[in-house]
Amino acid sequence: MPKKRIIYLLIGLLMIVVGGGILFILGVSGAFEPAKTELDAEYYCESTCEEEFTELTKADYEDLIKKKKSFVIFVDQVGCDGADRLGEFSTDYFPENKVKIYKMMFSELKETTLHEKVKYYPSIVVIRKGTVRTFLRADSDEDADAFNQYGSFIDWVNQRILIKT
Repeated sequence: MPKKRIIYLLIGLLMIVVGGGILFILGVSGAFEPAKTELDAEYYCESTCEEEFTELTKADYEDLIKKKKSFVIFVDQVGCDGADRLGEFSTDYFPENKVKIYKMMFSELKETTLHEKVKYYPSIVVIRKGTVRTFLRADSDEDADAFNQYGSFIDWVNQRILIKT
């Protein structure tokens, strides 16, 4: 084989290895996943949803994670003004948009694997296929508007969860 052919072959192989590596890294980082999480069918209401949250226990949470479910959790804390406001936003928005969500008290959350990600309350946590996809960060200036303004809350949710109307 002539030297030029070998060089071209090596360059081609190098491009395949580098390109494959880049695609692998992008795949692992979630770059090819849809931007919005589609919840499992049981979390979309047919006609209307109840305005009350479904309480989520530690055992129920771990079971849903094992089953690789996609769902939403409101992380609450008694006596917290921010949690009360986020709870009001949630009870206004989610039932109106035919989405059922869970509520978990922060004290219960601290006993689950969810506490590895969500360190502060209140929060809205989006779980996709048993993995925390995203959550509203109480410790972030970036998410502050979503805690204080209903319109910003709606925008935050609509960017992350597929709402079927």
